[in-house]
Amino acid sequence: MFDRIDRVILPARDASKAAERYEREFEFRVARRGSREIDLQVHRGETLLTLTEPEPGEPFRPLPSLHSEGHVPCFNFYTHWEDLHRDWLGGRGLPTTEVMRTPHMNVCEMADGDGNVVGICHEKASSLYFTPPEGAPAPMFHRVLAVFLPVRDLEASVRWYTEALGFSLYHHWGDGADLKVGDGETIVTMIRMDEPTFRRAREGVRDRPYFSLRTANIHETYRALAAIGATADRCAEQDGVSRFHARSPEGIRIRISEKERVRIG
Repeated sequence: MFDRIDRVILPARDASKAAERYEREFEFRVARRGSREIDLQVHRGETLLTLTEPEPGEPFRPLPSLHSEGHVPCFNFYTHWEDLHRDWLGGRGLPTTEVMRTPHMNVCEMADGDGNVVGICHEKASSLYFTPPEGAPAPMFHRVLAVFLPVRDLEASVRWYTEALGFSLYHHWGDGADLKVGDGETIVTMIRMDEPTFRRAREGVRDRPYFSLRTANIHETYRALAAIGATADRCAEQDGVSRFHARSPEGIRIRISEKERVRIG
């Protein structure tokens, strides 16, 4: 049904100014400009970063952490640098959290210029997700590593995402699980949370999608998800791309986008 996660999504007060900041500070590149959204390429990663302005009349609300005490952002960037660039980021006015170190990774979160919380992860050679640097010096951020999903019932969530959406279970580690979307390089990481923590996480994102799944046939996908009651709105077009939103049984909203057509001439 889906071949990959094609975008992670951040709100921006002004998408153009935010894009300039990401270009200047992190050397991301503009891949596409829409009416209210700008897509950025993260080095040579396949998953884009989308900066989106609020609808007219809606207040701006930055994207928070799903669980600030547990190092669970909505998504994270992969860095080859073990120090996670914390001193450099702090010197640029981009505060970071303390580092959590495990045998397989170092992680922290940063606040971008709009106050969004974004994860940073350095995968060690012992990690399932380690990739060696492509050259020296390595870029600050290599690609989007993972999208995080808060869940209450881990086993039921794994079943729904594998059976209804066609994800594949890659690694079950007790209090969470990693799933793959088609052949995409960005994984989905489920984190089991108790009821109060899960409720705060869901209220924090407030029905906003923070990632997008790509499908080759959006109308067929819409009909399949509508048949199981998983669609949250109707299929519509924006900036030449058809899309709609799905909703998981635990209330997480997900954008579904069609695979963009190659236009010649």
